[in-house]
Amino acid sequence: MKSLLGVALVLASLGANSAPDQEGALDQEIKRLQEQIKEMGITPDTQRTYPKEYDDYSKSTKPSKKAKKIKDYQIAQEKSGFFMGGGYALGLLNESYSGSQVMDSQLGIKVPNDVFKGVVALQGWANMLNLELGYQRFFNPYFGTRLYGDLLFEPGLGKLTSKNNPKAKGGQFFYALGSLDMDALFDAPLDRQRKNFLGGYLGFGVGLMLLNDKGRGVLQQMLQNGYVSQNALWKMLMQVDYTINFGIAFTYKRHWRFELGTKIPLTYLRLGFETPATYSNTQGSRTLISGNTGFKRSSFLVMNVLYVF
Repeated sequence: MKSLLGVALVLASLGANSAPDQEGALDQEIKRLQEQIKEMGITPDTQRTYPKEYDDYSKSTKPSKKAKKIKDYQIAQEKSGFFMGGGYALGLLNESYSGSQVMDSQLGIKVPNDVFKGVVALQGWANMLNLELGYQRFFNPYFGTRLYGDLLFEPGLGKLTSKNNPKAKGGQFFYALGSLDMDALFDAPLDRQRKNFLGGYLGFGVGLMLLNDKGRGVLQQMLQNGYVSQNALWKMLMQVDYTINFGIAFTYKRHWRFELGTKIPLTYLRLGFETPATYSNTQGSRTLISGNTGFKRSSFLVMNVLYVF
């Protein structure tokens, strides 16, 4: 109370003095009060010292360009590395035979098609497992590339049906596609710490596919002259599959990557190693002609979970 009363008296007296005298009297009173505070064992606020960070913060609340580049590099490095994972893929396979001729298996010459009553069209949904292994490199937190191999395969035998009569007794098939892929990656951060990202990928793949199908009565209504076969149209088909890859991705804590995408077939290349099905009856056997036996696949829906080491 005495201190406050003293300050009040000084301020009142300053009103009658000139400006220089007022400033001098005020400074003296401030010093006197500081001394009283010190005697109480308290450091006045005007004499406190603060860490250097307070000075830096007072100069600018934004990090320097160098610090930002270092942080970007650290994030990019953390998102880069070898990765592996897998998931699930779904697609539709289509087979057909439209040739008016078949090959006489004994004579090795083409003869009129006396095996099928008309054009054969088969289809089957491929429910596949997918395995991936590769390396990705981010140049900054937002853009990168990756090189990887993936393998899609039917873990058992898929169901094969006729397009003309889907309710007919079905056949079965095995399908696998192994690819070497290269994608461009792009991410947008979802938080200020840039730990989680939403982005996508776009790329290209070259794969090798294998197909083997079993008849099992799927063509029963299309056959004539007592012909039967263990296979539907292919004993074995091997061809190159060119693919466009793209999809969306969610990155969690810079290491877990959840993807939903597609593999779109661009074109195919036959390697000449295929073996078409052979049909036999009591009079002889007929082998289907590769050029008249078609195969196509739909775009594959692919869902993956990947981890970057």
